[in-house]
Order: sequence, then C-alpha cells, then structure tokens
Amino acid sequence: MTPRETLEHWQKNGRKVVHEADAKDLIQQIGIPVPDRDPAKGRCVAKLCHDDYPHKSDHGLVRLGLSPEAAKVATDEMAQRYPGGTALIETMEENSVAEWIVGCKRDDTFGPIVLAGPGGILVELIDAAEIRLAPADPQTTEAMVKSGPGARLLSGLRGADPADSGALADLISRISVFFAENADLISEIEINPVMVRADGKGLVAADALIVLAPVAEEQGSLA
Repeated sequence: MTPRETLEHWQKNGRKVVHEADAKDLIQQIGIPVPDRDPAKGRCVAKLCHDDYPHKSDHGLVRLGLSPEAAKVATDEMAQRYPGGTALIETMEENSVAEWIVGCKRDDTFGPIVLAGPGGILVELIDAAEIRLAPADPQTTEAMVKSGPGARLLSGLRGADPADSGALADLISRISVFFAENADLISEIEINPVMVRADGKGLVAADALIVLAPVAEEQGSLA
C-alpha cells in the first residue's frame, strides 16, 4: 500500500494513535532514516510499541544498551505484561551530536504547520522551536534550522562537531510535505528525538508517533 492508503486503512479500522513501530515504517517510506532493526551485534534498544501506551517510558517499555539476546528477552517480558504490542529491537544510536524534535499539526488559524527545535529532554528545558507553514520547501527549512537559539546547538558548541543541518532540513521538509498532503487523515506527527550526527553523516528518527484525524473531522492539536 502507498503511505496514504495505509493511513486510510488505519483510520477506517478505528486507530487513533499509531505506535512507534508502525509510524517509523510509514515515515521510512517517504525517505526518513530510522535505526536498523533486529541487529545481530552491538548495543540495542528494546521497546514494546502499543497504540494504548504511546509514552512507553512511563510504562517501562523501553530498555537501552542491551545485547541482541538480552533485547529479545526484554521484549518477551514486556509483551507478557502488555499483550497486543509490537516488539521493536533496534541498533542503539550512539554517534549523534544533537537531538531534535520535529512535529506537524493543524493550527486553527494558519492550517498545517511544521515545528522543529531542540529535542529529547531539552524540549522541557528550552522553548526554542521554530514554526513554519507546511509544506515547507528545503530552502525554508534550511533557514529554519539556522534560526533561533536552538541553531547554536547545531553549530558545534565548545569544540563539538557541527551537526548535519542539511540532513535535518531535508527531514523537516519531507515530513512537512507529507503532512500537508495528508492533513485530512492526520492530526499530528511527532518525531522525537531525531538523532542528528556530525555534518555529512546524516541522522535517524529514534522515535515517532502519528495521531490520526477523527473520521470526517479536521480538528487536532499537538500536545
């Protein structure tokens, strides 16, 4: 199915919140990189993704720094506690130099918008998101990542490597176009964190969530 057909299928089947594993499958189809799944070696992240429990950490559904074998044990244990979820084992991203949040929603006044700023725990500490109308072309999103106080985090503070701002701008543009084209089906998209590597080395979407629009209704808000 095309991404739009997938969204329509989910909506018709009564889904409201689309969990991380399915959301990542969808955004990967539009060219957004995600971590490698089911790695054979190296440190892993183990998660159980469930539409009813979007905030996985609150329910003990995320484990970091595990071996592939331990990750499988962890997801089996999570599945026993929360039946009906989808196990997700991924390579743990350890090469990023910045964490970003990228989100889309429908604003009551301006219509589809895209926002981006420092992500991870910094969302609660730094209110530095930049907001633009969606869809946003690459030139707009390149200016977006160079604007506001968050831009300093991407430039490389205190000797740190500068982040791959070009890859981040590309991601923001892609998700904004996708959202604008499907805003009748989606209330919100959130990718947090986007793990941005050093300049020229790309990024990965470490977590993602999609909130579907109610059938025949066009209102939604980003929490």
